[in-house]
Amino acid sequence: MPDYKDAVLPQLLARRNGPLADGDSLVLPNQTGHSLVNLPGTVSRLLGGPELSSPPLSPVILEKLGGAYRNVIVLLVDALGYEHLLRLMSAGKADFWKENLPRASLFPLTSISPSTTATALTTLWTGTEPAEHGYIGYELWLKRYSMVINTILHMPAAYFGDVGSLAKAGFTAENFLGIPTLGARFAGRGIESHAFLPASILGSGLSRMHLEKISVHGYVAESDMWANLRDILNTPTRGSRYCYVYWSTLDSLIHRYGPNDLRVDNQFADLSRSLEVNFLDGLENKVREKTLLLLTADHGAIATPVCGKYNLGNHPELVNMLRMLPTCEGRLPFLFVKPGMEAAVRAYFANAWPGKFSLLTMDEALSMRLFGIGAEHPELRERLGDLIAVPHEDAYLWWPEKPNVMQGRHGGLHRLEMLIPLYALPLG
Repeated sequence: MPDYKDAVLPQLLARRNGPLADGDSLVLPNQTGHSLVNLPGTVSRLLGGPELSSPPLSPVILEKLGGAYRNVIVLLVDALGYEHLLRLMSAGKADFWKENLPRASLFPLTSISPSTTATALTTLWTGTEPAEHGYIGYELWLKRYSMVINTILHMPAAYFGDVGSLAKAGFTAENFLGIPTLGARFAGRGIESHAFLPASILGSGLSRMHLEKISVHGYVAESDMWANLRDILNTPTRGSRYCYVYWSTLDSLIHRYGPNDLRVDNQFADLSRSLEVNFLDGLENKVREKTLLLLTADHGAIATPVCGKYNLGNHPELVNMLRMLPTCEGRLPFLFVKPGMEAAVRAYFANAWPGKFSLLTMDEALSMRLFGIGAEHPELRERLGDLIAVPHEDAYLWWPEKPNVMQGRHGGLHRLEMLIPLYALPLG
């Protein structure tokens, strides 16, 4: 069976060292062509597009993908980890993918750090690493606006409701990144681009940030998502096409029930059956022959049972050592420490959660290339904080002023969060 983990996985695990040497559980972002950041350049090469900031995937992977295609589909299943996909295939919940594996290729890749949606999708739509685009984490400190923002909802992180309210502070989603996005780059080469998103997030700030010069299609369910994609591909066009399909339901269920819940497995099985019935069965043969389907994810997920000891509301002494509440992710908190308090913060972590966190200084994280090897965003260092807490196993921190009900999370460096699949299937 063409699962090429033996050719790739050793390289993905080779960078565990120093303060993060933790057996097989932690995985750092790969820097040698086996990462999510290398996927945009790969798509561009397959479609005859421009060279991007980050190079394509390694030759080991590229040679298995074949030559040029007229259509490349990237199906991004939010929170589908590499090992999760293997388990689904073994459990009979991913029959389409298992049955087609003999003529496909399956590789493990690494996500980026932090392994979270807003950062990963920004990487996918710019072809740049987090250190370069600077859009790091679910919550992000922006000195220029004097606030911590929610990077998906585009509102102050402390708000409830009022989605998109950053506009009141002069925040313009379309201009914030200041770097070219994939749609604009492709349009300059005559490549037609389409994005299929849940109708509920159509026109969101994050979508506007990423989808310049993209034809955006909202869907209500998997049935119309696949049918709309089928109809577009069956429509003749002179040039090549990039079709991005974003499916978020798995991530929502994992947060609510945990990654190992049967509801999660059954929903993925439904998605796969719908792909066959509503897409492939009606796709014209002449279109199939020129089309490559890539299944991947922005990140994986790990089970994190709710535990009061990780709630910062129960640790006022630690909170008083910080200049503000943490940012980024509960699975990768950025700590802004009061002057002279670093030793005390380290001691508190060691006593409150022995063995559960490794604390990196900002300089240590950057020297490890935790956020990439490219040029640094000019505001990167002020956004990172003084210490970065890397959880081990199922540890996390919780600081929002609302009940913690999440049974599954992501954002950290555990292999279940960091290893994602690249399943490549030529449809012809």
